[in-house]
Amino acid sequence: MRKLSDNFFNCLKSGFLSGITEVVKQDPELDLEIREGYINVYYKGNSLLKLTETKSLQYKAQLDKKFLKGVDLSLDFSKDTVKQFIENIPLLKQNIVKHGKHSLEVEYEQMIIRANNFEMRNNTEYLVVDRQYANNDGRFDLTGIFWDRNHRRKKQVVPICLMEVKFALNTDIKDIHNQLTRYYESIKSHTAEIAEEMQDVFRQKIELGLYKQSSEQIEVLKTLSFSKDIDQFQFILVFVDYNPNSALLDLQSLSNLSFANQIKILFGGFAMWQKNVKPLSDYLS
Repeated sequence: MRKLSDNFFNCLKSGFLSGITEVVKQDPELDLEIREGYINVYYKGNSLLKLTETKSLQYKAQLDKKFLKGVDLSLDFSKDTVKQFIENIPLLKQNIVKHGKHSLEVEYEQMIIRANNFEMRNNTEYLVVDRQYANNDGRFDLTGIFWDRNHRRKKQVVPICLMEVKFALNTDIKDIHNQLTRYYESIKSHTAEIAEEMQDVFRQKIELGLYKQSSEQIEVLKTLSFSKDIDQFQFILVFVDYNPNSALLDLQSLSNLSFANQIKILFGGFAMWQKNVKPLSDYLS
């Protein structure tokens, strides 16, 4: 189960590891994800840091050797090492740019996390809880919740949202209906476990300050529970810079799925075609 021990969590919140949490909160290019007994800090989709709890209050770092070029850093994290790690983050970032794997699809995943979790002015209705959540044969790019702005209250049960991100004309798009079917089958008997796990991660992230919301909203978020009913789940397809002139996306096959009424689609990005650059009159009508 994805969750941190009390010692690990407390150390990230107020102990000698809290500097890592603070730098992530201050740097919108970084993303901290909670795993089972460890954390990942991502930059441009690459793991800038994997930090594992080995014993009580003892932590071992893992960094790709390519990213450590020019960096002198002990991988046994202590108070001094954390300070040294934070000071070297700019260099680690440079090394990731030079030597890391680059995928706009993965970078957009982090941008979605930022837009929904860290931009208070957006006041969105979706919050991302986890990234690259795997369960049996399914691995969703993003996992989150839907928080309806018209029905917000304490002790509310909210639906889980499983999101798949596709960039441009990714050839996997033509098979997206089969991919969703595999994912659905892989989770349908584990929804209670998924809900419990995501709820634990969500609450730990709230306490770590990894959601930028008003103080009033944070207090309400702390009381939310995640629905365990798969019929309440949302399956969200996010198509970034998908060419609207393409026939790659088979909407009819999606509509034939038994859970089609739970599928939602978001088209976004910055690529421009006449079909998605609409005249003012289209909006006035």
